Amino acid sequence: MVILTAIDRDPGCKGVVETAYDLATSMDMQLVILHVVPEDGDEEAARQQVEDIVTSVIGDLEGVDLRIMPEQTRRDLPTGRTANHILQVAEELNPDYIVIGSRKRTGLGKILLGSVSKLILANADVPVVTVEQTRKGKD
Repeated sequence: MVILTAIDRDPGCKGVVETAYDLATSMDMQLVILHVVPEDGDEEAARQQVEDIVTSVIGDLEGVDLRIMPEQTRRDLPTGRTANHILQVAEELNPDYIVIGSRKRTGLGKILLGSVSKLILANADVPVVTVEQTRKGKD
């Protein structure tokens, strides 16, 4: 049994990691933590930042399957590439749950900006747990 959680590098995602870890340990499930590196991003720097975030929450990486995946440009996906990568990993892993963060947006931001969490919620074939991400890691 597997829980897949997808995080970005914002320290505000610590609550997402904590929720996923708590669910995984309480239900004796494997925890897979995924980060999709933007196309122009530094994969090694991303790995280090994600490792720092995860270890600040759970102490170490023992028992955690940490996956850093580079984003790939696809002409058939003009938007939502990150969400598509997460859903692709979910299809391969067939997790029991997906845990993701969600940021509050207001007014025009909801209309104009795509949301990875919204796309995951709409397209995942398994239950999705959303956790509100704090801004800039503030609690």
